[in-house]
Amino acid sequence: MRYAVTRRWFRWATPVVLAGIAVTVVLAAPLASPRSASANVVISGAKSLSDRVSVTYADKRATATTDVHILAFNDLHGTLDPAGQNIYGHYAGGAAYLAKAIKDRQALYGDRQATVFGGDNIGASQLANGLFHEEPITIATNLMNVDFGSVGNHEFDKGKKELRRIQNGGCHPVDGCTAAPYALPNGKTTKTFPGANFQYLSANVFLGNKDETLFPPFAVKEFKSNDPSRKFQTKFQVGFIGEVLESTPTIVTPSGVEGLTFKDEADSANAILAKKGGKAKHVDVWVLVIHEGGLQTAPAALNGCNGNLAGSAIADIASRLDPRIKVIVSAHTHAEYRCTITAGGVTRLITSASSFGRILTDITLTIDNDSHDLIAASAENSIVDNATNAPPAARVPDPSKQDPAVQAVVDQYVAASAPLSNRVIGRAEGDLTRAATPLGESALGDVIADAQYVATHPADLGGAAFAFMNAGGIRQDLLFNSTPGGEAPGEVTYGEAFTVQPFGNSLVTKTMTGDMIRRVLQQQFQGCQGQTLSTRVMQISSTFSYEQDPAAATCDGKIGRMWVNGVEVGPTDTFRVTMNNFLAFGGDGFTVFTEGTNALGGAQDIDALVDYFEAAEPGGIAVPPRNRIVAKT
Repeated sequence: MRYAVTRRWFRWATPVVLAGIAVTVVLAAPLASPRSASANVVISGAKSLSDRVSVTYADKRATATTDVHILAFNDLHGTLDPAGQNIYGHYAGGAAYLAKAIKDRQALYGDRQATVFGGDNIGASQLANGLFHEEPITIATNLMNVDFGSVGNHEFDKGKKELRRIQNGGCHPVDGCTAAPYALPNGKTTKTFPGANFQYLSANVFLGNKDETLFPPFAVKEFKSNDPSRKFQTKFQVGFIGEVLESTPTIVTPSGVEGLTFKDEADSANAILAKKGGKAKHVDVWVLVIHEGGLQTAPAALNGCNGNLAGSAIADIASRLDPRIKVIVSAHTHAEYRCTITAGGVTRLITSASSFGRILTDITLTIDNDSHDLIAASAENSIVDNATNAPPAARVPDPSKQDPAVQAVVDQYVAASAPLSNRVIGRAEGDLTRAATPLGESALGDVIADAQYVATHPADLGGAAFAFMNAGGIRQDLLFNSTPGGEAPGEVTYGEAFTVQPFGNSLVTKTMTGDMIRRVLQQQFQGCQGQTLSTRVMQISSTFSYEQDPAAATCDGKIGRMWVNGVEVGPTDTFRVTMNNFLAFGGDGFTVFTEGTNALGGAQDIDALVDYFEAAEPGGIAVPPRNRIVAKT
């Protein structure tokens, strides 16, 4: 299959070739779980931002070399307005500030740079972006002159058809082009959503059982050498492979990944390099841009490599890559790090740039002008400051750090969404946060689960006895003193509630037995009841409680007694139980939910939360004591 290069691609100063080939891969790949890194993998890196992380691959005595820079970010999640986002004592992030940081470096490096992102550019967004179907952040990213982006799991939130619309343009099939006018890089505007100027890449995402990928598996950007002694400069090609974590179907609603097959990341990347013909044959240096990553071990050093990413999914993938892939731009975990991973005699540079535009990674590839070999690779992570002051004081934006064109886009959509976003829906008596007890319960999780129970408790709306909420679906805290819309302290706006629950999931109520409930609670722990993901404790409504022992040696031992409204639950007892549609279809590995019967659909989760806050007036929502999950006795 061939992918056309549209007129939007001609803005680049250097020629770009899309590798629109079908990758033939024969894999026995079930929905993968994060694998542990091999024992012979050695990881090291920076301990502070001032440390230099550099890998040397060849003799540095080359006659002449050229430096090519890769500017990288990830997990922007439609962050137009940075609000109170911060990192390491700095207010940071936001589209306009990230754009300024990127454009400054693009101007510095000229035609010897490529700008990429590692997925989740859209999805789980704030209201100003989500209300307009992810179009605003795509427009902002166009203005950043981004070249390529890997798909992330949130790119699939609305399915492949909608993702293709984001790539190719066109009005939303239901709402139309409600976000018009759309800013273009040439300073003009259009009434029709133009789509992405950058190219999405998806080397391990295939259409059904075909050998055809959803988007090109890789793309190539060509650079001229920098050797003033030569009359004619040589050219070399850098190839960018884009991928998403293989286990995407377990963390996205089934409708989002319908008709798609997700294959092993390392095998899919290696298959590209194994092909004897096509554009891959002429690539000199390979870079993997992948929406998968790791975490530093607490306490994390500023952009360091504490904890060595040991046992992470990305370490395993790196250990199995073709030796020609020596640089990895990673993502997904919202972590920041600069590391090296050594496995099988090959040392690779790996980076990640946190999330929400708070960090920008600048990778330097030093390439031999004669052999076109990668001589060395190094990386620097920089904080994208956006204020004149620092937390905990109320943020004072710094306009000098904004890109004017992108800030105009931000202002346009923040203003358009303001009437809805700034509507006060209720009050909280204190901070409602995602901070969890040692057993995994959070105050904000309690409130959301309570809201979903209340919305589905009436007999004609489901007759729910209690509700479950997945912690990963809670995207932000509700802080008493956070007043982004100018509301009074403690007041909660619709925009804040939407940022907490931006997915638009609908509620589902099913009949479940006590045995099912026990087994679904066991699935919170990796290795129990077929759970392949890491420990993920669900939040529960006040009408349910149970005993937990996460350190128990067996899965049966991790869950003790359970109670509904103070009455102990037996294995054959039946209850109407509410969860969102993501969980109802087995999301996050909670496959026992699919055994529930007599499903009844309900309201959207955001509507349930808004109604709950409104109903609590004038008293407001108290901060729950987090005592629903108790230690096993």
